[in-house]
Amino acid sequence: MPESVYWEQYGQTEWQDLARKWLAEIRGKPPTSKSKAGDDVVSMNFTARPETQWQFILTVVSLAESDDELSHIAAGPIEHLLGWHGEDYIGLVEKEAAANPKFARTLTGVWQYMMPDEIWARVQRLKERVSEPLRPSAADNDAS
Repeated sequence: MPESVYWEQYGQTEWQDLARKWLAEIRGKPPTSKSKAGDDVVSMNFTARPETQWQFILTVVSLAESDDELSHIAAGPIEHLLGWHGEDYIGLVEKEAAANPKFARTLTGVWQYMMPDEIWARVQRLKERVSEPLRPSAADNDAS
């Protein structure tokens, strides 16, 4: 899917608003019954420039309040970014993980998805360094 200029109009306020709405949907409390933040985040993953996706990831991680929310970030935007643009972003991911324990914990919820083996190996090394990985949610436990 081609990159869209739509996301280029977003400023920090709009990114924070989207992140807050998406997190509210994850919590099961969307700000409005017509909230479509989840759809917007999926669309952004496929149509925004990778630099834009990275900024969204940093914003939403900073606003997340639970392991469940961090797990959604890991399994969505982070897996997508590293699956499609891993070679260009793994260095930034490593730097952020070293400086930001919350981000490093988020990585413990990442799966390989489309990442090349060498990128996945670097993610696995980052995950191994985290002393308190994300805890599975109650929904995850019910599914097993």
